[in-house]
Amino acid sequence: MSLKTYALRLDEEVYESLKKALEEYGDPDLNISFIVRKYLRDLNEALPNLKKSDAGIMNSLAYWGMSLKQLFRTSEIEHLVKGSPIIERAQAEADNKAEYWKSKKENK
Repeated sequence: MSLKTYALRLDEEVYESLKKALEEYGDPDLNISFIVRKYLRDLNEALPNLKKSDAGIMNSLAYWGMSLKQLFRTSEIEHLVKGSPIIERAQAEADNKAEYWKSKKENK
């Protein structure tokens, strides 16, 4: 299968954010080009079924895009419910305050 070249413009901050997130996995084959090709391949397979929908392609794509955003929000909520970063932040602030009061007492 041959690949056709297609230029895609992304905002610089979006590109850098994606690149940084993908680098955390440490897999050199996992890059933005791979992700875009994979999603486009999946979209190509889904298009015949989306055409059959009464909602229309644009509405279906908007629906699935909103679903992905909702998944992101759900993961954020789960992260907040677990509370570990909040607890860690509170402990760090408490430690800083304790050190502040300790140093203030020593300076008297």
